[in-house]
Amino acid sequence: MQAQALKAEGLPHEFDPAAPAPSALRPANEDVPAESGAARAVREIAERFGKLDAEITDVAGRIVDVSHQLEGQTAGLRRVVGAVDQVSQANNTIRRAAEGAQEAASAVRSGLERVTGSVKLGLNAAQSDIEALSEGAQAMSQALAQAVSDAHKARVSSDAIQAITREIQLLAINAGVEAARSGEAGRGFAVIAAAVKALAEQTREATAASAAQLDLLVNAVNTLARRSEENAQTARRAIEGSRTISSQIGELDSFGRSVVGLIGEIEAISQPAKENAAACAKAGQDLAGLVAGVDRSTESLDRAAQRTDALVAISEGILGAIAGSGVRTPQSELIAAATETAAAIAALFEQALARGEIGMAELFDETYAPVPGSDPQQYLTRFVALTDRLLPPIQEKLLASNGRIVFCAAVDRNGFLPTHNRKYAQAQGSDPVWNNANCRNRRIFDDRTGLAAARNRKPFLLQSYRRDMGGGEFLVMEDLSAPILVRGRHWGGFRIGLKV
Repeated sequence: MQAQALKAEGLPHEFDPAAPAPSALRPANEDVPAESGAARAVREIAERFGKLDAEITDVAGRIVDVSHQLEGQTAGLRRVVGAVDQVSQANNTIRRAAEGAQEAASAVRSGLERVTGSVKLGLNAAQSDIEALSEGAQAMSQALAQAVSDAHKARVSSDAIQAITREIQLLAINAGVEAARSGEAGRGFAVIAAAVKALAEQTREATAASAAQLDLLVNAVNTLARRSEENAQTARRAIEGSRTISSQIGELDSFGRSVVGLIGEIEAISQPAKENAAACAKAGQDLAGLVAGVDRSTESLDRAAQRTDALVAISEGILGAIAGSGVRTPQSELIAAATETAAAIAALFEQALARGEIGMAELFDETYAPVPGSDPQQYLTRFVALTDRLLPPIQEKLLASNGRIVFCAAVDRNGFLPTHNRKYAQAQGSDPVWNNANCRNRRIFDDRTGLAAARNRKPFLLQSYRRDMGGGEFLVMEDLSAPILVRGRHWGGFRIGLKV
């Protein structure tokens, strides 16, 4: 459940929120023992180490930021290198395709030129032969037509001769009859009539035979004339077809010229593709060198970050040793407050266990259930309701007791912060950047500082770190923590964030 949905209840009677602040947070005007010169010197050293620690922490954080930026830039450069390589490969593919198309088009052009030339020569010869054949067929058709006409005239003349022959036969018959009537006087005339009759009979037979032959000739000539006309028509169609073929040959020439133009266009594409591929290859080499340089810079920054982390650890160790030496330092009162508050929280948890308000399994629950729709991600456990009820009074009172305290909250051993100060436990909105700065409850802080504070089992731990406030803003702070032990078992720690 959300923190804002819960009402903060009073602490058990064993811990009074209205009680005076821990002894370490006494007002400055109370009597304190006079410190010796050595103690004063140690305190001043501690103060200067505190400032040095803050500066080192800030530098270390900035080195980490630059390193992360370089990592992002390196990743971007690697993507650019990959893209340039892909473009280069694509250009090479285009170049090879263009060269192949150019070769194929050249081969097509050569083939078209050869075929077109051969077809033109053959077609021209055939066209000449067809025209000569057509002219001959037409002349033959005309001659046959004239022969048919002459044959028909001869047939008419033959028919006229046959008619005359029949007349002569009739005359011969009549003459024979008259000769017979005349007796001896008409005998000579009868001889002449017989001769004329015989001649007419021979003429008739010859004319009949000639007419028969003439009929055959007329039929043959008619057949030849029809075939000659058909051949003439075929020749005319062949001439027209040859003209169509000539037109198609012209189109083939036009296609050949188009292929020539295509070859020129392919050459115009191929050359820039070659140049582009070369430029991309050069750019890829330059970018690869740049990536290698960035990688070297990142390695140097990583080593610098490791050294600054070591300096921070040394500084934190010195500050912790001074604070634990008994010499009064600016952290002494806060260390006491942290340890006393951690002990008070442990007592509250043990009292809740004793009253049966929660069991050990629930108090040490590590099943972090994500809160749907939260950004940054928030979680719930089975002890959140208890911490929402017990922790706000003690945490809010300590937050208001010292101006250096930026926040104070209990976290479990995995860095989960169930119940934060009220000003950092607002309801999430639609802006993740705002949420990151103002909705810090129910979240897991498992960074180096957060986990170290959550898992520390020494009496206290003093660290310096940069707090991410969201939107690229960071605040250099000190983190003071003390362990929370419940029935001898490490539950987590109580963290106090301090202004430097």
